[in-house]
Amino acid sequence: MNVAELIEKRFGMVTRAQRNPLVNEVDIARTRILPNNPNRLAWTIQNLSGNNVFIALDLDVADTHGILLSPNGGSATMIYEEDFEATCWEVFGVAAANNSDVFALEVVIDKSVD
Repeated sequence: MNVAELIEKRFGMVTRAQRNPLVNEVDIARTRILPNNPNRLAWTIQNLSGNNVFIALDLDVADTHGILLSPNGGSATMIYEEDFEATCWEVFGVAAANNSDVFALEVVIDKSVD
């Protein structure tokens, strides 16, 4: 039995992971990193750039409002069992410089298998 089968057996659903569903860079202007998705179970965003990146679950994201993803590897994660519906919300980011690379991974319920 593989991991996908174990997840389906335990939770009764098929899931899939997807990388960078919208963008792989954050700019000094507000950037939407993850869309609203009621089928999202978890996400992680990692700052791959040498710049500060801030993320937030609202449009007010700024260097004074949000979660700091420190340069060269800072990250944040949400999972529905701990963060509830907020896991499904949009995630926005701003960076100290344009073209700041990020890696976003989300795990979603795979509706194509229903």
